[in-house]
Amino acid sequence: MSIKIPDFNNTKYAFQYKDNKALANTKFVFGLFNYPWLVKVLTTSADLVLKYRLPGKAIIKQTVFKVFCAGENLDQAFNTIRLLSKYHVKAVLDYVSESESSDAGYAENTKRIKANVINLSKEFPGHYVSIKLAGLENYHFLKKLSEPNYQKTNEEETRFNQLMSRVDEICAAAFEHNICIYFDAEERCTQDIYDYIVERMMEKYNKQKAVIYNTLQMYLTDRVAYLERVIKESKEKQYYAGIKIVRGAYLEKENKRAADAGKVSPVFQTKPGTDKSFDTAIDLCLANISHVYLCIASHNENSIMHAIKEVNRLNIIDGKQKVSFSQLLGMSDNLTFNLAEAGLEVSKYLPYGEVEKAIPYLIRRADENKSVDGQMGRELRLLTSEIKRRKSNA
Repeated sequence: MSIKIPDFNNTKYAFQYKDNKALANTKFVFGLFNYPWLVKVLTTSADLVLKYRLPGKAIIKQTVFKVFCAGENLDQAFNTIRLLSKYHVKAVLDYVSESESSDAGYAENTKRIKANVINLSKEFPGHYVSIKLAGLENYHFLKKLSEPNYQKTNEEETRFNQLMSRVDEICAAAFEHNICIYFDAEERCTQDIYDYIVERMMEKYNKQKAVIYNTLQMYLTDRVAYLERVIKESKEKQYYAGIKIVRGAYLEKENKRAADAGKVSPVFQTKPGTDKSFDTAIDLCLANISHVYLCIASHNENSIMHAIKEVNRLNIIDGKQKVSFSQLLGMSDNLTFNLAEAGLEVSKYLPYGEVEKAIPYLIRRADENKSVDGQMGRELRLLTSEIKRRKSNA
């Protein structure tokens, strides 16, 4: 049965979960992002609020936090999930904590993520949990482990085994409670150890279906080759490859690090290069769908349409079960809710946590929206269109 082609210009479906006040606030926030100089001022101010505990939390909480985060605690996040569920949109729950640097902090994050898995399974079976490995271990240690041919000391071996134990504890809970885990990708300098860890978890827990997913940033020039290898190994070792594909979120940082080191940048330098890599990943996964579960985490309408048409062309009968879509909370609602209306599996990435801990995430959202070609104009056009539609029907 063919998948219905969604109408991504239908603003009635796109913003049905927002009341007039929430819609106006969202338009206000995106209006701010339309001025790059203002975004720079705001992100610098937010960073200072975080660093020096300055006043300003209330303003952040009522504007960007309200648009892009699901709340400050799990109860608030669950209220957001209940709202989205009314419109057949699932959640990818993520506790935002990217700056832990102690064993106690890593242990607390492990405990919290495991509890999220269990609590989510009770009230929202079939939803998802996202994990950042940097929340379970020190970034610099992970970077060191990703260096080619790095030999761990005995102490580092013990420390790495503790990390693997934390990860396995979470994955075992996910397997037991039938909740899928999306392991997030971060900077390229840590990716090799991330890949190793997630591959071990996929091999262990993805025997019947994909419970564990690795995230591939397709702006990295090596990801198509990596994907080909993982699919090949999943067939040989008889497990399902859980693959979430994104375009990538650290372009400027990757280019700067490469330039400072006198190396070739690991990312494509043109948008068409990244787009081709992303769509090639879609094609590879769909051509091998008997061994792959695919999440297309994208705000790019062309790539989403390409995927839907390819599923139909290949007559993938379990396409709705093995192919899903995802967007960030607060962005591209025209894609999310119209995909849901078409009967497809779609989710929103839902970060939650204290405002102070969410600031690094919010700064990335501001920078991302500022830098993505046409993002601001598209969001503002759709928001304005829906506000006018509601006024004319009042």
